[in-house]
Amino acid sequence: MNDLNNRSVIEKPLESLNRLIAAFINIAKPFPLDGKHTEARLKDKKAGFEIFIVTKGRVDIWREVDNRLVETAFAPTILGLQGSAYRSQYYHLQFPAGCEVSTLPLQTALEVIEQQSLWRDVFYYQGYLNDRQLHHESMLINSSTYETVCLFLKELAQYADDERAKLSVADYILQRSNLARSGVMKVLADLRFGGYIEIHHGKLIKILNNFPKSY
Repeated sequence: MNDLNNRSVIEKPLESLNRLIAAFINIAKPFPLDGKHTEARLKDKKAGFEIFIVTKGRVDIWREVDNRLVETAFAPTILGLQGSAYRSQYYHLQFPAGCEVSTLPLQTALEVIEQQSLWRDVFYYQGYLNDRQLHHESMLINSSTYETVCLFLKELAQYADDERAKLSVADYILQRSNLARSGVMKVLADLRFGGYIEIHHGKLIKILNNFPKSY
């Protein structure tokens, strides 16, 4: 069983990330957003691989084979440094309104990294991304509906208040898992009735108490 209340926090390597962004941002181009939800791919059919530099807002990463939201990354963040042709076929990015995003050809980014000896920062940042992927997978493997709901609630509770206020707690969980809506809604209702969470108009306000180990 997952530890529902005491999972370790994955620290973003901000020092390394900020060095990379500082090296890229002056030669990157603003990415046009349509004001709603703009989609993009890491590899354009004509232009090749691009990296995306998010300096404001968030980016949602969707897996196309099952239409699942596999990760949400908040600014500052960089996506696409791997340059994986395999991954680019199966994932797309979605930028909500209010983001600030710039792009740079991957080859140009690699040249800058080499020129400025930034490989150590790339390794630190890539390690963080790998840990985030493992974190998400561990939330879904061998977990009951109750455990999965609790783990996603803990994750959502870490969002800034203004970001959390935009998100339906039920949709947040359903988009990131293969759980049935009826099961998710029952667990949320029971946790709310038991005084463990506060929800208003479908939005998570806060977690009030540690979740019980058993349901």
